[in-house]
Amino acid sequence: MLPLGEGWDLPPGAEPWTDFHWFQASTRYTLRLVVLSDVPTWYTGHFVGGRMCPCSGPGCDYCAGAIGAQVRFCFGVVEPLSRRVGLIEFGRSNGMMIRDWANRSGSLKGVQIEVSKHSKSSQSRTEVKLIEETPPLWIASLQSPDPGISLYLTWHKAGMRMPAEFEARMAIRSSQRNTW
Repeated sequence: MLPLGEGWDLPPGAEPWTDFHWFQASTRYTLRLVVLSDVPTWYTGHFVGGRMCPCSGPGCDYCAGAIGAQVRFCFGVVEPLSRRVGLIEFGRSNGMMIRDWANRSGSLKGVQIEVSKHSKSSQSRTEVKLIEETPPLWIASLQSPDPGISLYLTWHKAGMRMPAEFEARMAIRSSQRNTW
């Protein structure tokens, strides 16, 4: 039977950080985002079946099949217009551009970016531009979703295989941080 409750308490085992949004560049509109992460979370993955899959390390089926690995950077972000908090992922070149902008400003948190697709094709490259404006003050009080836990949950839900070391690390992180 489904439990019923009143008030703001969540049932045991319900963790609010499982509710997150993945932002993606679109051919129809441009995203304006503010980075909430203090540091990026990166992983090595393979592009398979239209999505990024984590490299499972030694014995990885994708590596054995000669599917090239890529470094991916994941950031917690907020869309100021909608005030929606979520995550976005970039490849190495866009990740390095964001790193350079963060180094210039002295902090990754608060860097504002504009994200769009280069052309109408869904396979076109993602373009990232720096917005040189001061972010709204209310953004300073927001906490970033944990990209590592969010990646883990996304991959776990999709039934993807991950290295045992990653599984263990995420179990520790999720026990230390049950909210985002």
